[in-house]
Amino acid sequence: MRRFKWIEWNRQKVAAHALSPEEVEAAFDRVYDVQERADGSFKMDAEVPSGRRLWVVWRYDREDDEIPDVFGDLAEPAIFVITAY
Repeated sequence: MRRFKWIEWNRQKVAAHALSPEEVEAAFDRVYDVQERADGSFKMDAEVPSGRRLWVVWRYDREDDEIPDVFGDLAEPAIFVITAY
């Protein structure tokens, strides 16, 4: 299951393009293309349930000092949306 990290900053970024966090999250189920960028983030061509196509720029939100659980696995990192338009 995907986890997303939303803070006021990225909520405002998507709202500026008339999108809600829920719409952006739903777009991860309708992906057409994903490209990794030089800085380690991703640019994704996707679609929201209403049919609107959009670009989502995001990265994994993983801390370098995370400690594995008792079985040696790290939890699935959260997705931090940088912007969507």
